[in-house]
Amino acid sequence: MDQPPPSALDMRDLKAVSVISHGANGVVFHIRLSTGELLDLKAISRSSIEHRVTATSKDSDAYSRIWLERDVLFALCHPPLPSLCDVITTDKIISFAIDRCSSGDLASLRRRQSENMFSEVVIRFYATELLLALDYLHGTGIVYRDLKPKNALMKESGHLMIVDFNLSTKLSSGPPPEPQ
Repeated sequence: MDQPPPSALDMRDLKAVSVISHGANGVVFHIRLSTGELLDLKAISRSSIEHRVTATSKDSDAYSRIWLERDVLFALCHPPLPSLCDVITTDKIISFAIDRCSSGDLASLRRRQSENMFSEVVIRFYATELLLALDYLHGTGIVYRDLKPKNALMKESGHLMIVDFNLSTKLSSGPPPEPQ
């Protein structure tokens, strides 16, 4: 199993401010560092990983998906995509500290709009941001396979940031298959 480099952050220096979301692969928290800096932290329980490994032979190397997500996050350098600040591992969890998005997600923004649907200009703005992010990812050989409103977080600036790369895959570097 591939191990991450030692963490610069220590769990004792983090304070959970709030829970952002619960998912099949962990819990995401807004956290405050002892320095006052605010980040988001995706925490994945090692016991849930081990449970998936024993529950299904299809996901027999669940850790490889986590390390792929880590590698994808480390490699990203594009505004609508998060920057990985650190990986924190303990005996109980593996967690990723990323840029903070404090304005919710596209799904909650859509719910708040209720009867007032997004204008055509707003739809084009968000669609363009999503397309630019996907184009960047595909250009680096990463296929993002979990596009949904809950995975499009809103930055304070109003721009989107796509998160949750657990289902992503890396394309092989060989030539595309021949058409049949």
